[in-house]
Amino acid sequence: MNPADHLAELFMRFPGIGPKQAKRFVYHLLRSDKQYKEDIIRTLEAIKSSGKQCVECYRYFGEVRAITEEKCSICRDEGRDHSTIIVVEKELDVDAIEKTGVYFGTYFTLGGLVPILSDKPSDYVRIRELVASLHEKVRDKQLKEIIFALPVTDVGDETREYLEKTIKQIVGIADVKVSTLARGLSSGLEIEYVDKSTFNSAFDRRQ
Repeated sequence: MNPADHLAELFMRFPGIGPKQAKRFVYHLLRSDKQYKEDIIRTLEAIKSSGKQCVECYRYFGEVRAITEEKCSICRDEGRDHSTIIVVEKELDVDAIEKTGVYFGTYFTLGGLVPILSDKPSDYVRIRELVASLHEKVRDKQLKEIIFALPVTDVGDETREYLEKTIKQIVGIADVKVSTLARGLSSGLEIEYVDKSTFNSAFDRRQ
């Protein structure tokens, strides 16, 4: 297989990228100048050496300090409200919420959603890691509120119900507020596409 075809196959592993778009990327690179290609190669090398998963919120990050740090910049920030945690599906949701400038707590990234009527929901989300994280916070009396910020879909609702039930059974969070973003979010909305005013309204009216 020639390098161009192999690169197209690699691009097709990206979420939402089909054969035609993958080929467009390849031809764009073929037409690009040497400096542009070298910049991409250097950046990929940097991500290769510095990219890792945060040991606290479980999102992937690629900061320069990641070479020596086990936590992402958000989890390391002592100025954040570590008594509040928002549970999201993926890293893009964290990015979207951060851009609103409304929330200043911490996060937990599930890594997926629970399909409706799933026999093994724990196969789809990081429930063990979430439970362990909450256990530690409850033990240290750090946790005041858990906020679910999941897609406004049937699968999002299924995931929230599973998480809430499991957390209440295992962790013992009687003194911790458990809330969900208000339904000001449009039905079917992915959190990664939320805008500042919509999130602000949903966040303020969470219950």
